[in-house]
Amino acid sequence: MNKIVITSLLTLPILLMADMDRCVACHGVDFEKKALGVSKVVKDMSEAEIKAALDGYKKGQGGSMKDVMIKEVNVGVDTDAMAADVYNEIHTPGFEEPDSEFIFKKRRSVRGMHKIKQAIKKADPKKDRKKISSQIKTFAFDLIAYDKDLRDSIDFNAIKPKMLKMPEILDSVKAAKKCVDHSFTDKELYKCQKDFVTLATQISLADAENIKKKIKPKDKKGEVKKLPQTAQEAEKALVGTWAINCQKGQQPNTWESKEVNINKDLSAKGWMKIYSDKDCTKLVKEMKNNYTFKVGAIGVGDDGKEAWEVDKLLGKKKKPMFTMIRFIEPNRVVVAAATKDNDGTSKEKRKNHFEASWVGCTKK
Repeated sequence: MNKIVITSLLTLPILLMADMDRCVACHGVDFEKKALGVSKVVKDMSEAEIKAALDGYKKGQGGSMKDVMIKEVNVGVDTDAMAADVYNEIHTPGFEEPDSEFIFKKRRSVRGMHKIKQAIKKADPKKDRKKISSQIKTFAFDLIAYDKDLRDSIDFNAIKPKMLKMPEILDSVKAAKKCVDHSFTDKELYKCQKDFVTLATQISLADAENIKKKIKPKDKKGEVKKLPQTAQEAEKALVGTWAINCQKGQQPNTWESKEVNINKDLSAKGWMKIYSDKDCTKLVKEMKNNYTFKVGAIGVGDDGKEAWEVDKLLGKKKKPMFTMIRFIEPNRVVVAAATKDNDGTSKEKRKNHFEASWVGCTKK
């Protein structure tokens, strides 16, 4: 069995090299001919037009060449990669067929990323994230395990965790796949593969951070403290009195003290005092307000980490504000601050900026 697999891997590059030979047999070495005297001149077509034609044949559609081309462009052909290959060969003077090793590495990357891209498109963003994450990490490991030069070219210590939503993951995979499709040298291919491996590492590190967050030390009674996992749990955890004393303020040269008492129905009363000195002795302004909170879904702050989306009605006029909170511990939260682009005035402009120095409110 092993011999069969190894033989298949060794012969695969030769079969792939023959793909272009089948094309030029009818279309000409520079794709300057009308195949069988009736087709369009491929040399005069854009890459998008070439891909559109290949996609049509793949679906069983097409013009006078349909019967011939449907057999060539079978269901397993990646039309993005084929269109890029054909277009590049047409427009690269003196183009030489890459060696078998390069073709093997490129086609391997094309197929792997294509499968992942299709899987993400079909996936449920909530239910299938773990499965997609696993596919990406597995293929990335496969790439670096096979290619020592690729592995040695990546500084894994410099890569930081990044919590990405499914559409962002899809965009990154698409970009890496498109990069591979248009790579025709080892240097170009390495860049594309490095982008994909970096994505996989960011996801892997973010997943590891999430696991650490869920593993909390035991309290005095020996019970494990867990962070809220659902919106209902988050709302329940918010009930109580939260306070912060003498914290660096959002405005320059200001310091703040806050206290909010949240009821079971998530109505709340709170005050905020602003000081002009770091010891919080020189009071500048004091504000009191009524609030009503509603916890939504888990989102991603601008630091790439997960946080709960919170809708807040402020004051007697119940002015709506949209922010995010993050449970650092069951009894400690950090509230997102406003930025120029995210001022909290709408769901699209939800406050999502978490300062690294902001220690958060502690439950009394």
